[in-house]
Amino acid sequence: MKFSLFALPIIAMSLFLVGLCGNIFSPSTFKKSSSTTKTINLETPQGEKIELDNLNKNEKLKGKWILLDFWASWNSESMKDRNVLNEVYSQYNSKNLEIVSVSLDNSKERWKTAIAQNNSSWLELSDLQGWESAVCNKYKVSGLPYHVLLNPKGEIVKTAITNQELVEVLKEVL
Repeated sequence: MKFSLFALPIIAMSLFLVGLCGNIFSPSTFKKSSSTTKTINLETPQGEKIELDNLNKNEKLKGKWILLDFWASWNSESMKDRNVLNEVYSQYNSKNLEIVSVSLDNSKERWKTAIAQNNSSWLELSDLQGWESAVCNKYKVSGLPYHVLLNPKGEIVKTAITNQELVEVLKEVL
């Protein structure tokens, strides 16, 4: 009798753990965990959807160096940075550089107004999710402005580039 009273909780716990492990290691669980990361789609101010992971396959961007510029209309430093980017764009666009700005705005009106004020002639994108945007996690955006330089294959060359670093890197690669 003593053995069965002692063994009963151990058997119950073992069955519980086997059941738990059986669920954790079931084939359906492996399928879920091996699925690819969700595709990040952003929109232009006109509503055109652009797949962020395939920028280098976009007709206008194919074979180009791409500078991802993360900014927001409510961030004064990133607004100042956009003036510098206008100069960088005019100097390096003919040398195979395209800029793609990704706004962390939540308001479409403020986003569009800031674009119009800046008079940028490059691709502008946003999902209007602010800091909740999946792009923040993907590119580890920790503050604004924030830059990521991609080579023509779409590979990250440098992140969190200051304007001075950007110009130095562009001089080297273009």
